[in-house]
Amino acid sequence: MNFSHYDFKYIDSHSHFFPPRMFQSVWRYFEAPDGDGKPRNWPVFYKLDTDALVQCLASFNVKRFTTYNYAHKKGIARFMNDWTYQFASEYKQAIPFGSVWPEDEDRVEYISKALDEYGFYGIKIQPLVQNFYPADPRMTPIYDLILEKNKWICMHAGTAPYRNQYVGYKHFVEFLKKYPDIKVIIAHMGAFEYKKFLALLDTHENMYLDTTMIYVPNNIFPERKSKRPKAEDLLSYQDRILFGTDFPNIPYKYENSTRGLLEMNLPRDFYEKIFYKNAESVFNLPR
Repeated sequence: MNFSHYDFKYIDSHSHFFPPRMFQSVWRYFEAPDGDGKPRNWPVFYKLDTDALVQCLASFNVKRFTTYNYAHKKGIARFMNDWTYQFASEYKQAIPFGSVWPEDEDRVEYISKALDEYGFYGIKIQPLVQNFYPADPRMTPIYDLILEKNKWICMHAGTAPYRNQYVGYKHFVEFLKKYPDIKVIIAHMGAFEYKKFLALLDTHENMYLDTTMIYVPNNIFPERKSKRPKAEDLLSYQDRILFGTDFPNIPYKYENSTRGLLEMNLPRDFYEKIFYKNAESVFNLPR
């Protein structure tokens, strides 16, 4: 049977909601030339205001979505967490996650507030942009809080769509050695080292991967077509994979995020797990 995007409901386990002025800065970065003066070829498709972005997700059958954002400098994470709390208070579909900067003196205080008072599900860290290694000792008290309070980390640990010295399997494994039981979601399935990240699922029951950008039909970054999990990999780990998109910071229509998966023509119950049920269980969402 050939399925369409609208045959399913979704929990987008990798969507972003920044304060509006920060979103504008993020979008300008994506669309500006890189350091060599070359265009990044990343025209953001959904440059909308906050309410319009929420309504846009609803139009694609998205019932719940994460608020992933991250601090890019010292002293702004607390403000971002306060904004996220207000956002999630207004939009009950949101699955709020916190932001942290490893040099903030008050990072333990504001993350404790985010997890306890605000009821956030965890934190999002982005070593590629924040320029620290996953096992950075400055993050130790934050990771200890995540463990103590049984919360989640979403981490951009892999090498796609861009890479620098802070990302990659070897750095993530150093982190995992210190925190083998921590609850962690790996963005982009750990691309392009997905085989190594998939193998970690066999020994770390609290680890999940999200599908963000991996099954988009058009080639939006190098190597993607030749280096992504095959159908048999997905079926083997179908209980440990979450649907994600990177919305709204994507250079294509939202439906393209599911096209590559649906073209595999896998069983309906597989898609229902990936698109909705796994995240419903992971985040312990009310039915």
